[in-house]
Amino acid sequence: MAYKTGDKVSFLHEKGEGIITYIISAHKVVVELTEGIEIEVDVKELVAANPMPMTGATVKTDGLYKAKPQSHARAKPHAKDVWVVDLHAEQLEGHSYSQSNQQKLSLQLNHFQECLEKALRSHLSKIVFVHGVGNGVLRQSIRDILKRYDGIEFSDGSYQKYGAGATEVRIISRNRFKESF
Repeated sequence: MAYKTGDKVSFLHEKGEGIITYIISAHKVVVELTEGIEIEVDVKELVAANPMPMTGATVKTDGLYKAKPQSHARAKPHAKDVWVVDLHAEQLEGHSYSQSNQQKLSLQLNHFQECLEKALRSHLSKIVFVHGVGNGVLRQSIRDILKRYDGIEFSDGSYQKYGAGATEVRIISRNRFKESF
């Protein structure tokens, strides 16, 4: 099926739905999930979510055909999707050049936590936080927070893609916090 920008779609094998925001090629599109995350998806993995008009359809009522109950289960976003989040203070809403370093760090960590929770709710399997190199305070703070979660692994992000200032998080299970810190 040929999709166009603005089409509402669901995933074929996963829960979730969204709207096509950009067409990359005949085989790849960018979908904005209901959670606000944009992901690149192969069109073979999508199903149009717009209702199909049933004009001209006839229904047999002689008992030969029984309607099957319809399941409206949603599919998850694809496990292979990666969300990249830039945590540089200048990129964040609420940033001001008059803020102290502590205020900037607090803004960055709040954005990090919001994005991590959104990724957990959205069933993403990988998220990359680009924090930069700096003096390592943000990087260490992020990793200290990540250690509190069960079912999450993290490591340095790809040097080729993000340089030395990124942390890649792999979400293995949806458990939240560990029992003891």
